[in-house]
Amino acid sequence: MQEYTLEKAFRKMTSEWEEMFLMLNAHKGDPNVMVVGGVDDIQTVLDDHIVKTQTMRNSPFVKPFEKDVKEWEATLLHTQLSLDEWLKMQAGWMYLEPIFSSEDINQQMPEEGRLFQLVDRNFKDTMKKCALNPKVLEACTSPGVLEKLTDSNALLDTINRGLNAYLEKKRLYFPR
Repeated sequence: MQEYTLEKAFRKMTSEWEEMFLMLNAHKGDPNVMVVGGVDDIQTVLDDHIVKTQTMRNSPFVKPFEKDVKEWEATLLHTQLSLDEWLKMQAGWMYLEPIFSSEDINQQMPEEGRLFQLVDRNFKDTMKKCALNPKVLEACTSPGVLEKLTDSNALLDTINRGLNAYLEKKRLYFPR
């Protein structure tokens, strides 16, 4: 009886994700460039389901479907990691995009400009794929998505360090 109740709760939890979609908004009113918005509800459910899944995994009644629970936990953790990296990348992209849309900045910082073009392409490709299938689990666990997001965030860190060094140099040349 306990196993049946546990499995029923597990199946209900997994089915809830079929109707969970990322909300996409046009960036600065441009329908060709989308950004993710309103993920608080998704993150709340994700955190709740991770805790529930870990509790189930530790139950003595999980044996008949333990493999499914472990795979589900891995999927949820991967989704959480992807979503965190995604939001970090999006914030970095949104901050740097107006800076590196200037031809003058790209001439003064060619390496950072080139790196930003890679990030820009990664971000826009990821968002286009997400727009085709905005289901949270599919968007976050598609092959290569987490790696692309992680790599882009590493590039954004490099770009930010270069930008900060550039700005510091300008402050030294032009003190107030």
